[in-house]
Amino acid sequence: MTDIYQSKSPFEGEKVRLRALEKSDLDEIMKHWNTYESRIGLANVIPMSSMMEEDFIQRSHEQAKAGRGYNFAIETLENKEFLGTCGIDSIWQPHKSCEIGMAIHNPENHNKGYGTDATICLLKVGFQVLNLHRMELWVFAYNKRAIHVYEKVGFKKIGQKREAYFLQGQFHDIYVMDILASEFKELYEK
Repeated sequence: MTDIYQSKSPFEGEKVRLRALEKSDLDEIMKHWNTYESRIGLANVIPMSSMMEEDFIQRSHEQAKAGRGYNFAIETLENKEFLGTCGIDSIWQPHKSCEIGMAIHNPENHNKGYGTDATICLLKVGFQVLNLHRMELWVFAYNKRAIHVYEKVGFKKIGQKREAYFLQGQFHDIYVMDILASEFKELYEK
């Protein structure tokens, strides 16, 4: 067993750090939050006001206090540049299960490994800090970049919600993906 004080924080990856989401992040969130490219990867393409996002941040704090979920800001290790947000939500304690989500907001920061690193950090927090057994996410079938990241870090497609999401005049499938604590350990705790 290693010295706990010598262990690397699960909130830090190779490129990013997860930290508490603050009201002071609101201006950074809103810079890219309402671009269509950002919105189509989320479950709502309707633009959100800064007041709505501020309400979300407040609800995040309440959810964390109740132990039902945790939302984080993603920032670079190098210079603490705000990259996006991620979260562990809908924690179902009796079954040690949850849902996760993440978004790198500025398209200029896509394809740089930040999303992969943030997802691995989120898995470490879920499995090593919160002692969860299973983590799940939903991803739109057209979001090939996200699917690539999730499969790369160990998620498996376990289901498909056929024609469950309407966008740009047509229905799209949603994939349900998950990863178990044992699979995470095999990949990351060798």
